[in-house]
Amino acid sequence: MTANDPRGVPVPEAPSGGEKRRRAPRLTTTSGVMTYVLIALAVLLPVPYMLQLPGPVFNTLGDHEGKPMIDVSGAKTYPTDGRIDMLTVAVSGGPGRDTYASQALGALFAGKETVIPTEAYYPIDTTREDVAETNSVEMSSSQDVAVAAAMEQLDEPYEVHLLVDGVVPDSPAEGQLRKGDRIISVNGEKLDSEPDAAKILSRTVQSSQNVDLVVERGDEDVDVALDPATIEGRHAIGITMKQDFEFPVDVAFNVEGIGGPSAGTMFALAIIDELTPGAMTGGKHVAGTGEIDPAGKVGPIGGARQKVAASTAQGAELFMSPAENCAEVIQAADQSKITVARIDTLDDAQNAVEQYAAGDTSDLKKCPAGGADNNEKGQ
Repeated sequence: MTANDPRGVPVPEAPSGGEKRRRAPRLTTTSGVMTYVLIALAVLLPVPYMLQLPGPVFNTLGDHEGKPMIDVSGAKTYPTDGRIDMLTVAVSGGPGRDTYASQALGALFAGKETVIPTEAYYPIDTTREDVAETNSVEMSSSQDVAVAAAMEQLDEPYEVHLLVDGVVPDSPAEGQLRKGDRIISVNGEKLDSEPDAAKILSRTVQSSQNVDLVVERGDEDVDVALDPATIEGRHAIGITMKQDFEFPVDVAFNVEGIGGPSAGTMFALAIIDELTPGAMTGGKHVAGTGEIDPAGKVGPIGGARQKVAASTAQGAELFMSPAENCAEVIQAADQSKITVARIDTLDDAQNAVEQYAAGDTSDLKKCPAGGADNNEKGQ
């Protein structure tokens, strides 16, 4: 955006009189020029904000660049129909990229984008490479968790193991634990094959002065005794963790270049659709969002306003919103074009799709008109 040409601004005529009065218009003109120059410079200065706007939309039941978005093998699969869209948010600005005052102001006036302080999302020393790596890790993790949630929903057994993914220097774990150690138990509580193992371990560390671990390292079990310490303000032993899953099916995701965890719920629905007879959507077009955990609990995401706008523009007839995003979704949704369902769990999401496919939404859990959080149906 450029400033108005100062030459197009009317300048008062010089009043008659002495020499000082004749010079006044020049000072006024110079002052006006300087004012507009300063405004122009201010508008073009980078500001510490990011803009969220609707990003590309992908059909999890379809193809992407000539390959299936989700390819399930190792078990009997069934034909699908319709669309279950996963939604993305495009971001302007953030670490390594400038947002200009003109862009931020334009977004505020347009009302279609969200302007947020960069520091609300990223520490000040975050680089663009850090963001890309985090998004990639979150996407990879969300895929595994989506498969786990789908297996839970289908009552299919699977195994999950908690591994040490890294050790913090100068922490209690340094020299005691190694990357790749499989954590079997903590203070006598079994963790192996427990979907909530990471939460259990974290909770135990937070509440204990001593932590006794049993880890599998190679072909042997090793006992490790640690005394938690304060690390970056938290009671911790100084490790990062990751889950390693063993599923009864193989699932390949064609999502290169897409990051973040918010597609988990739609991934899980697509997997269930492929592994069960009949088209879950009944040939209809639905969309939604939501992070998910292995137990099927749906969590809130960022950019909900942009996602419901993108799904409406693509012609989706049902939008599934995490409960905690209801307020902003209802505010942004054109409800004359799209029905908004509230989902707390994967079971809610599957029921919403199946009810909409059957043409009966009388029992559909909906985000209330005011966006408040409640448990009533049909509100």
